[in-house]
Amino acid sequence: MQKILISLVGHPGSGKTSVARYLQEKHGFTPFSFSAVIRDYAAREGIRLEKRADYANTHARMLKEHGWDYTLQLALALDTERLCVDDMRVVRYAELLRREGGVEIAFDCPPETRFAHTQDHADTAKYPPDFATFIQNERDDDAVEIAPGLKFETDKVMQSADYHLDAAGTLEHTFEQINTIIAQITRARE
Repeated sequence: MQKILISLVGHPGSGKTSVARYLQEKHGFTPFSFSAVIRDYAAREGIRLEKRADYANTHARMLKEHGWDYTLQLALALDTERLCVDDMRVVRYAELLRREGGVEIAFDCPPETRFAHTQDHADTAKYPPDFATFIQNERDDDAVEIAPGLKFETDKVMQSADYHLDAAGTLEHTFEQINTIIAQITRARE
């Protein structure tokens, strides 16, 4: 069977990280999180991550030091037959993964539902407790250029996704949809 490379794309709070964990536990995927790499780098460099755009700015600093595709190359270097890249929001990154045989799964979810999903999250820098700040954080995040010609364009990446799932319902419903998608991808790779 061929290597299975998927990326999860959607706006903050749509359930991507929960699905990445589910894919690891139920389907044997190795998850890769841009946010985790950024948090590790920030901790080493003494950078405080106080709002969502701080993640993008820190990512920009990493890419300036190591090259535009540094974080994505870290993901592709993982020795695994099943890789799940969590939070694909850059068009050039999505194109690179597609050339590597990857498929994208988009999470369709309205902002109010996404906000509700985040209310118990420990990371208040990424997920603030009020809706207006949640939306403003998202806009600020999308405005940061993380490298020349690279910025978050979630809607564009979602438009070109291979699969779309309805992430506005329960996690169980989302997991059912993901099971169907993984079965289709697996059959196509056998």
